Amino acid sequence: MSAIGGILSFTEEAVDERLLLGLSQRLGHCGRDGAFHVLCDSIGMVYLAFPTSKDSLHKTQPLVSPTRQLLAWDGRLDNRDDLLRSLDGDIDADRSDVAIVMSAFLKWGVDCFAKLIGDFALSLWDPLTRRLFLARDPIGPRTLYYIVSDNRIVWSSELAALLDVTGMQLSINEEYVADFLTRMPEPEQTPYKNVHAVAPGHVLTVRSGSVKFHRFWSLNPGKSIHYKTDSEYEEHFRHLFREAVRCRLRVKGTVWAELSGGLDSSSIVCMADDLIRTGEVEALDLQTVSLVFDEASKSDEREYIKPVEKKLGRKGIRLLEDEYRMLAPVGAQYSDVIPNPCANSAEYWRGINEKMRSGNGRVLLSGKGGDQILNSTRDPAPELTDLFFKGRLLDLHRRLQIWADALDKPYLSLLWREAIWQGLPRYVHARRCPVSRLADLFDRKFTKRMNLSERRLGPRDVYECRNAQSKYQAISFLYVVRELSSGALRRLCHADLSFPLTHLPLVEFIQAIPFEQRVRPYQARSLVRRSLTGLLPLETANRKGKRLNVDALSHALAREWERFNGLLKNSRLCECGYINHEALMNVIERAKHGVDLRALVIVFLMPLEYWLRAFETRRAESLVAVTQDRRQNLIRGGLQNTCGS
Repeated sequence: MSAIGGILSFTEEAVDERLLLGLSQRLGHCGRDGAFHVLCDSIGMVYLAFPTSKDSLHKTQPLVSPTRQLLAWDGRLDNRDDLLRSLDGDIDADRSDVAIVMSAFLKWGVDCFAKLIGDFALSLWDPLTRRLFLARDPIGPRTLYYIVSDNRIVWSSELAALLDVTGMQLSINEEYVADFLTRMPEPEQTPYKNVHAVAPGHVLTVRSGSVKFHRFWSLNPGKSIHYKTDSEYEEHFRHLFREAVRCRLRVKGTVWAELSGGLDSSSIVCMADDLIRTGEVEALDLQTVSLVFDEASKSDEREYIKPVEKKLGRKGIRLLEDEYRMLAPVGAQYSDVIPNPCANSAEYWRGINEKMRSGNGRVLLSGKGGDQILNSTRDPAPELTDLFFKGRLLDLHRRLQIWADALDKPYLSLLWREAIWQGLPRYVHARRCPVSRLADLFDRKFTKRMNLSERRLGPRDVYECRNAQSKYQAISFLYVVRELSSGALRRLCHADLSFPLTHLPLVEFIQAIPFEQRVRPYQARSLVRRSLTGLLPLETANRKGKRLNVDALSHALAREWERFNGLLKNSRLCECGYINHEALMNVIERAKHGVDLRALVIVFLMPLEYWLRAFETRRAESLVAVTQDRRQNLIRGGLQNTCGS
């Protein structure tokens, strides 16, 4: 994975090159293929290279245009052909992604960001207007953080590098903590006050010390796609899905892919294999990697992994959980910067990193995001809510009968829970619903102060959707953004991690089609299954559900109980006033034998506990550094006074 960073002085004083190189050095683990920097008086940028495609192998960044614009690009451009056609005559022989983006900016200015499709984070300096732009794609898997002070802004792909190079005194951002305890934090938040992330789908503009935000992309809830037949929807989906995978196979050599056995990862793997076999892409081969279970057999998916491997004609790499243990003690590098829920599987990611590095793998495809975007559950609430509040009572009655039969649930229960209750205002839900089934676990004062009852409801509809069906899909998308933009997976995976099911044209298509194409009573993920007939093995296409890691986590919790118990007896979560100590001890006692599923909440609390302990160490070190700097400044001042006299 590449990385970018930089420093802009608001006073127009020259940037300290030692500070810029210090930032580059702290980002060094990201770039296997060299570190580069450009320094132009009051601005400096760094780029750590980790190229994945042929056209990016020998491209040096930051890129400097003939009119002295600077661009540092960490990304993959998926609509290259469309942009090249639009830029015809406005671009030279260089067809690398970064050159295309620079040409797009020179032609369209800040409007160019809305025209870019792909995963990216970028920094761009325009000396003509003396404006700095920091931008991030609408999903945000490539992170970009920044700190603004009175005299400068410093930005970086990696939060740890940013904190280290600025040396600022740290304090906890309780907004982030509250969101972490209920749902994923807002994408622009970090665990630290006055340290921010560029929000996905936004551009941050800095000029003369002033910082402004602008959303350059948004879901369009008013757009609708209507075809006459199912086959037309299926054909459109299949085309977009193929394109979503194809554009991620601009990879020199072998592309890697997670294969869990579920519908999403299997679909991606089978489509990638088909594209490689037909020679339509740059990638030459495909390597799958799967986590399998012996001890926790109820979580094992080899029954569905094997048919996909058979279709590919070869067995993939299998990481046995008995060797790559869940909930194993995590290294400091996984927990010192953010509370990382993905670090519960740090051993699995260690295994992937080792295998990919030995095989020179640079890109890993993942099916994450599919559950939300492609509607993994048969949830009737959006449809039933709209029918009820539109007064279409006869249609509501008919659909209630069908859904009651399909879900084997009482008619009246569905009427109340899925048609009426779901349509009530958000404040009613916040007042009437507990924070969770373990609401007593949270400290009461903290619960009230941070309004956890409202936070647990998840993202707000920022797109102003007109009906429940559109709103449901939009909020599902926002959950994906929260998860993938958090930086959690980037901290664990040492390759370019790519998510085909978040391909923007595919997301927009799913948002625009009728609800009954997305969700049907008797078949989960109906559109996917119908569209990919013939591509997927029958065992995968016809499976009814998927196995979760609950069994594996229960085993792991019992295995690690003694260590967790020792840590939580003196929990920082309790000392900080976030968690009730007595309730926490009751939960940890229930976890002792790994049979009480309610105790799995411990799994989601431990990453925050680890981070709070690491925060204490980092803050103490920063205070020592600040004290040493002050002493050195006093000594320098004394020497200058002595020399002056």
